[in-house]
Amino acid sequence: MVSAMACHSRHAGHGPLCLALLVLAASLPMATGQIYTFEQVPLPEAKSLHTMYAFYVYSHQDAPDRSLGQPFVKFHSLSAHSTSGLKTDAELANYEGVQLSILPYRDFWALINPNRFCATPDDVQNNLAEHAEQMLVQKGPGVSNTDVNLYAHTVKFHVVEKDLQIPVHSTDVYILVYSNCGDFSEAVVSGTVIVKNAYGFLPGNEYHKMPFYGWLSLIYTLMAIIWMALSFRWWRELFHIQYCVAAVILLGLLEASLWWIFFNDWNQTGLRGRFLFVVAILSSVVKSVFSYMLILVASLGWGVTRPYLDHRTIMKVQAVSFLYIVLDFIRESVLSFRHSHSLSLAFVLLCLLPVALLNGVIFYWIFTALSSLMETLRERRQQEKLLLFERLWKVLVAALAAASSTLLFQIFDLSRSISIRWHYQWFFADGVSHILFLLVLSVMMYLWAPHTNSQRYAYSLQIDGDDKDKDEEGKEKEKPNVWAEEEGLDDDGEDESFWATTHEKGERKPKPTSVAPERIGTGEVS
Repeated sequence: MVSAMACHSRHAGHGPLCLALLVLAASLPMATGQIYTFEQVPLPEAKSLHTMYAFYVYSHQDAPDRSLGQPFVKFHSLSAHSTSGLKTDAELANYEGVQLSILPYRDFWALINPNRFCATPDDVQNNLAEHAEQMLVQKGPGVSNTDVNLYAHTVKFHVVEKDLQIPVHSTDVYILVYSNCGDFSEAVVSGTVIVKNAYGFLPGNEYHKMPFYGWLSLIYTLMAIIWMALSFRWWRELFHIQYCVAAVILLGLLEASLWWIFFNDWNQTGLRGRFLFVVAILSSVVKSVFSYMLILVASLGWGVTRPYLDHRTIMKVQAVSFLYIVLDFIRESVLSFRHSHSLSLAFVLLCLLPVALLNGVIFYWIFTALSSLMETLRERRQQEKLLLFERLWKVLVAALAAASSTLLFQIFDLSRSISIRWHYQWFFADGVSHILFLLVLSVMMYLWAPHTNSQRYAYSLQIDGDDKDKDEEGKEKEKPNVWAEEEGLDDDGEDESFWATTHEKGERKPKPTSVAPERIGTGEVS
């Protein structure tokens, strides 16, 4: 019997909540990156084996960084302890049926026969195995385990074996196998299996994210400096959308920095820091939801055609934001654990589908609102604002098309073996989305960059006609204010001017009539 000790096999068919499973997976003490810890883990049943974990290893020749020398697997402080009242550890001192092994994923079924994977005395006699009641590997006579990139260690009772460190010579995905080919199963195992690459403890499929987030942090820092300089230069012209763009830049910088710190710490210690992991995921979720909501409220006309949103719309935005935070946190967690814990495709899709549907709803809402906003601006003949949002529309359509193409490629790529696609999968899973976000943010910075005429994009109603009024001779008229106050023309039907309600603090002065009273003469009639 071959079974897989992974999240999906334990809970398949029971319809669990994704969030509950992920909280459980994050709290498990055993899997911490490239260090797998056994803390009194029960033995598999007699004549059975379990697949426990996946390690992603570069050979020394293929490693992107070779500063730490030859990659290796180390079996550290491993020992078995009997939990049976019938047999003690001393009585089981010669028991050799418990083994821990790592072997290439792509060769798993070529090396392991699911119908006969425990060696017998006949196999030993035929030089097919070294010892009976140990895992039988399908290899030719005279071929060693190292020749087929299989590294095994026998776990003993009663005594802690000396550490065994074996160099790894081939780039591949390696599966940790926990086997018991003997007749005894009432025992537990403690110890650690350590796999280290030539650059550190980061799994090979995660390594490239570390320099990627490092460069991303530098880019966000440069963007923050540029935006801050423009904001200080034109601070009198700023309006709330520009403040929100600044917040998005800072959130992007915070997210990239936290992920770089997380991967750097993981690479050095071999432990996936839980606190850093949760904080980094939350930063990604907050940045995403804040960015989506910024584009949404801008498309709804906030700060452009109306000073504020109505209460019903605000409640909808808040509800969508809360739901997105929960679902996107689940998505980020699943994507982080899907390879190392061998999560099933059905389970991954179950957790990703809700946030994908919510993304579809948000984008539909954004494009519908943006279309309505552009129609309003077109009717009011506010050409500069209209041009700005038309450009934003084109950028969003291009970004959505690129994201959709990437998703389709990932779905198509699922048909390929993980042993082939693990080298580049990080780029399509994480890199593309960050690059698209960076491009959209750059365009928004360009469109809403602070300058001497920033206020013309803020809430106010442009006088009908061209953006610049000209007199009959073609010269521009000099006017103290090129924006007319809105009197009952807002979409929500506000009766009073925005500037009147927000800038006048004293008693309202009566407005002069449009026709002055006629005066004849300059004095009294004599």
